[in-house]
Amino acid sequence: MRHALRRILWIVPTLVVISIAAFWLLSTTLGWTPAAEPDLDPAAARQRLEKLPRFFNPDPENVRDLATEAIRRIAAGGPGARAARGELDRLGGAALPHVLPRLDALPPRGRGRVALALAPVARRMGVGNPAELEVPGSAVVFWTRYWQERAIDFRPAIVHRLVQRVAERSSLMRREDIDKLDTYALAELIHELGSVGTPGDAARVQRLSTLAAHVTGLPWTLPRGATVVQARTVAARWRQWWSLNRSRFITFDGPERVSAMLVETQYGKWAAEAARNRLGVSLDGQPVLDEMIERAPVTLLLVGSGLIGGYALGILLGLLAASRAGKPSDHLGSALAVGVVALPVATLAASIAPGAGQRGSYALAAILVLAVSGALVSRYQRAATLTALDQDYSRTRMAFGASRLRVALGSFRASSTPAISLLGVDLPMVGTTAFVVEQIFHLHGLGPATLRAVSNHDLPWLMAIALLGATGVALVQIASDLLLLWLDPRIRAADARKRVAFE
Repeated sequence: MRHALRRILWIVPTLVVISIAAFWLLSTTLGWTPAAEPDLDPAAARQRLEKLPRFFNPDPENVRDLATEAIRRIAAGGPGARAARGELDRLGGAALPHVLPRLDALPPRGRGRVALALAPVARRMGVGNPAELEVPGSAVVFWTRYWQERAIDFRPAIVHRLVQRVAERSSLMRREDIDKLDTYALAELIHELGSVGTPGDAARVQRLSTLAAHVTGLPWTLPRGATVVQARTVAARWRQWWSLNRSRFITFDGPERVSAMLVETQYGKWAAEAARNRLGVSLDGQPVLDEMIERAPVTLLLVGSGLIGGYALGILLGLLAASRAGKPSDHLGSALAVGVVALPVATLAASIAPGAGQRGSYALAAILVLAVSGALVSRYQRAATLTALDQDYSRTRMAFGASRLRVALGSFRASSTPAISLLGVDLPMVGTTAFVVEQIFHLHGLGPATLRAVSNHDLPWLMAIALLGATGVALVQIASDLLLLWLDPRIRAADARKRVAFE
């Protein structure tokens, strides 16, 4: 039992390694675009993801670097200045602590250009007037005075307090205070969305999403009196957007920078999305885990029939075949088993699917998976039983009058260990067989969804299937080891010696 517990504890690090390997393979061949809401540009999301390193980011993007580069290009003028002005507008208030203190260090002409580029941000914040914002000299004076008066407001503790007050109870004055911080308040706004389970939570999401929509220009808001389900959907949209864009509005310093080296990567974005949204969101907009739970019973029925029923039937047929080795019934059974194993599963399924009704499809599919698995196991069991029948103790029992069938059945505990030891190895084969059968019989299992995910390059779904398969193989292999310990006293003795040596 200790051995099994140690194996179970090793599943988690094993899954991490497998997820890294699977992500590298799938993202290299398929690419990855996060499931985008209708108002989120999937092309832009894909472009941002492709710029990220796959597993390690030595220099994570942050608002300080983006703002510094934007004011450099704006001050220099030229072809890149227009795009830089748009970038500065999108960064908004989050860029002000990194832009305004540097105004005095710029050349006079460059200083005026940067001050003018901040006019859209000022209008969104509700500060200044056209006479101040649209004339270079006046704009420089305005922003210099503004920073002298309001720099103290751009502090995390102050933002946290202001957003908490709005989350608890809204007022016009409180909303205006948040507006004047613009995108600098985004991190707190997204954080305070919190979990949504009551009408009071929905009202909080309504207030905070309205503020977030104002500073970003995104349309994800709620009407007054919105339901909990609507609020949960809007909150999930904001969290998904924030996961992809947070580095554009915050800075990474100290330990957070070290964390960002791993989080601000393609793998980090996938892992965060999987942890936050139930293994991620597939391309059809549904959480992967929810769809897997809906489809899993059909696949588990087929895989269970292949592993449990197939192994039970295969071991029994193998014992019977070995007891009649060389006789016509053995040759006929061997030919049938080899034929079932050799023929493609798709061919077998397609040949019987047209005659199956809606109710009979599940039974026929389970029988087919059971037959394919049982035919293969019977070959393992027959060979192992023939070896057991050739041992001295078996020949002695037959010499004293025991029938060959009785001796074969009596050798079950010793001869079944080779077949049972392959349980974990056979699980991927049984799972693949189940997927093919589900597709041909039009069953609502994991198979059709997985085949569709391959065609659509749906990385979150394929990653979930890879992790599910790895977990299944590990658990089945542990169950196989425990079964072998129960069946074979020699294995129990060897395991006991290992424990003594380890202790």
